[in-house]
Amino acid sequence: MINPLVSVCIPNYNNAKYLDACLQSALDQTYDNNEVIFLDDGSTDNSISIAQKYENRVRIFRNDMNCGQPMSTNRCLEYARGEYIVILHSDDMLLPNFAEKLVTILNQYPQVGMAVGERLETDETGMVRNITPFYNIDCVIPGERQAKVFLFMSFLPCQVLFRREMFNKVGGIDLRHIVNLDGLMWFKCALEADVAYIREPVGIYRVHGESTTAHYNRSIDHMLEYYATLSEMLRLGRSRPYLEQFFESAVKRVGQLTLRYCHGVFRDGNYDLALRFLSLAKVFDPEIDRTHTWRTMKYCAEATERNPGKLYSQLLETMTPEVRSYSYDPPDGYLPLVPCME
Repeated sequence: MINPLVSVCIPNYNNAKYLDACLQSALDQTYDNNEVIFLDDGSTDNSISIAQKYENRVRIFRNDMNCGQPMSTNRCLEYARGEYIVILHSDDMLLPNFAEKLVTILNQYPQVGMAVGERLETDETGMVRNITPFYNIDCVIPGERQAKVFLFMSFLPCQVLFRREMFNKVGGIDLRHIVNLDGLMWFKCALEADVAYIREPVGIYRVHGESTTAHYNRSIDHMLEYYATLSEMLRLGRSRPYLEQFFESAVKRVGQLTLRYCHGVFRDGNYDLALRFLSLAKVFDPEIDRTHTWRTMKYCAEATERNPGKLYSQLLETMTPEVRSYSYDPPDGYLPLVPCME
């Protein structure tokens, strides 16, 4: 398999604003054996008319009604003919080297089910910034060891190229869940095969206030859905002693994430909802109320007669989570990635 077909699958809903950039990035690959598949999920903006500008180079499909992200993603992949697949959200982009870099790895390492590169980030303005690489070395990681990492974090779809057979084996996107769908699928893949990682950026993730994620992050349902996804991982990892030892920490991590998202709720001035976030954080991590951040946020949220927003700015605004500035060692058992000699 010297030059396998790569399918770039783009499910879309109302992302017309960013769609040109997304489609063009998929078509600008330096790797020369690609297909681009666009599936619109009943958008009410002009997404279809934008996609049709590329109809000579893009296979275009449309749902008759809005089916939601999980089902639309699976449907989009059903049209894919490639041996290797990337799911590209329609507000994100691929760098030109995406397929060229990651195809080489999957070709070279048959035991690897998914190859991951790093990402850059952008926003509504298009300004791009670097992200500190997650691991400090290019490597191949034993699947179960990386599955443990997926209990706590996930890679974004624009970073990942995976084998079609992996997608089929794990049953695709789980339609029962809404949040962290990618993380759940990566976890399932890691239970089946090894994972390769390179520090070089291959995709661009867009952070913006109009995204589905941004809207959902302001809802208490977000964390409940996140926990539901984690619960499925815990179910799948049961009877694997290596994974089971991390289950309690993984649940507590949901409490920390709940507290992190509470900052956004607080800045919106929704103090009643902030108190609900704080209560939920304690459900996942009963000891989180001992932390300075939790106690200060609760004090501010309850201080309605003393201007909670002003108190928050004075006491806690400077203590919001910092951007990670360091890389991790890969899990035990990793092997350094050997450059392909062609």
